[in-house]
Amino acid sequence: MSAGLSSDTSQSVQQIIVSATVGLIYANYLYQSYIIGEFAAFPEPVAKKLRRALYYSNYDIQPDNALKYYKQALAAAEEVGMDPFSDEILGVKFQMASFFENQLHQPKMAIEVLERVRQSCLDWERKIGGAPKDRAKRTRVLGQCVRMSVKLGELYAGPEIMETEHAEESLVWAVTTLLKEQNRREQEGVQDDEGEWMNPDEIGGALE
Repeated sequence: MSAGLSSDTSQSVQQIIVSATVGLIYANYLYQSYIIGEFAAFPEPVAKKLRRALYYSNYDIQPDNALKYYKQALAAAEEVGMDPFSDEILGVKFQMASFFENQLHQPKMAIEVLERVRQSCLDWERKIGGAPKDRAKRTRVLGQCVRMSVKLGELYAGPEIMETEHAEESLVWAVTTLLKEQNRREQEGVQDDEGEWMNPDEIGGALE
């Protein structure tokens, strides 16, 4: 850990690492059950492609077909006008990352997926997320960025990658963002329709 971090921030990093470890035990099951259990949230053209993607990624494992149908599901979602930053669409992308990591044992590809998704979310948050009508969405999207950064820290630190500098960078960003948002709310007050933010103790529950 960087010597410049305060003891409170270092402790928060440790809390997040522990919480992430607990949450990730259940990641595969929950990604899958979330999508399967919430098919009603997807228009049928999207759900049809997702069912095939999940079949080829969890039962009759065929990587080429799984990825093809994930991409077709995302394309269908764009065609019908689904919000690319909704929990449903982000969940599809998280499932793709999980597929790379757990079924194909390609953590580097999982990192690439999550880095792209996180950057896209951050670009939206910086450009549009400050609008009053998007306050609740900003809270949700920024929270997902924190979760992705925790997961990225775990992937970068894994034995297949061993990029400790990137792991630390991801975890420190997660902690810094978490505390910065908490401090802003404490100092400025919670604005209308922002919704509740996270705290370090809630990170584990949010990942599970």
